[in-house]
Amino acid sequence: MKMTLTVTLALLFTIVTLTFAQEQPVGEVTVGGELILRIRFSAGGMTPQRRADAITRRLVNILQELDIQPSDIVVKPIGGGEAAIYVKDNLLVTVDKKHAALNKTTPFKLGEIWAKHLREVLPQVNVKPMR
Repeated sequence: MKMTLTVTLALLFTIVTLTFAQEQPVGEVTVGGELILRIRFSAGGMTPQRRADAITRRLVNILQELDIQPSDIVVKPIGGGEAAIYVKDNLLVTVDKKHAALNKTTPFKLGEIWAKHLREVLPQVNVKPMR
């Protein structure tokens, strides 16, 4: 009886924990009405929404650069097995292990997926030089 109660309580705690994790608000990063990426996990004391807001602010600053080309968007490995996406040497987002695991891939491969989408969208919404 005691073991059954312990197992039941352990399962209940796991279900509650999983439900709470799934209900955490998702932060979305958009540009030009296009969804770029979703932040699903907290990090560095920031909620997913605050992380998404920070990425959006970086993106606004980056888009002030003239004539962003797809080749300006690169993924680089960083410490701890994570990756980062840079636009013209400006950090845009760090791709962490939690997001990679959720997508059943590595941080570098997820970074490449996000970067591919960015390479399509950013040049379209970026300021073009006057000719």
